[in-house]
Amino acid sequence: MSAALDVKGSPGDAGASFGGQGLESVDLPDVFQVDVAVCVRDALGLLGATRRLRGMEVALELPEDPVIARVSRRRLEQVLLLLVAHAADVAPQAAPSVRVVVDPPDDFGDVGPRFQVVMPGVSLSERETRSVVLSPLRVGSTQRRLARARELVDAMGGEFAVERLEEGTAVSVVLPAPGLASF
Repeated sequence: MSAALDVKGSPGDAGASFGGQGLESVDLPDVFQVDVAVCVRDALGLLGATRRLRGMEVALELPEDPVIARVSRRRLEQVLLLLVAHAADVAPQAAPSVRVVVDPPDDFGDVGPRFQVVMPGVSLSERETRSVVLSPLRVGSTQRRLARARELVDAMGGEFAVERLEEGTAVSVVLPAPGLASF
């Protein structure tokens, strides 16, 4: 005995309505050509609109020219959201701030675009730093966002590094090198 499911529209109809709303495909290509600076602004706008920044001051250092990367926009914005949300969670109460710096790729296409999230007054122990980079299953709840961001950067083919600075901690992300577009 078989059961039949009554669905309006033909099985191959991607535009069939469900509950009066059209369905959209979620199988989009994973690689796009995006402007990293625009992704940074969009991610910060979303965090600000959702009040996730909790009064944290965000300083942006963006180049005037577009910084093009060949990565998934959605994944790049997820990484940015995770890193800035982490900064908001661990920022010192006295002066909550974060600095986001975007650098373009080198002129020869050997080094990809880079961005850095600098968190003044935030320090990670050597063990926490190693856990974020090497064994994300061992990180505590406060560093889980960093570990997830590292996994996304790895999936995009980029490089993720946590640096201990005199004034705090910096997370650097180098996206895949674009190669030579023309010579």
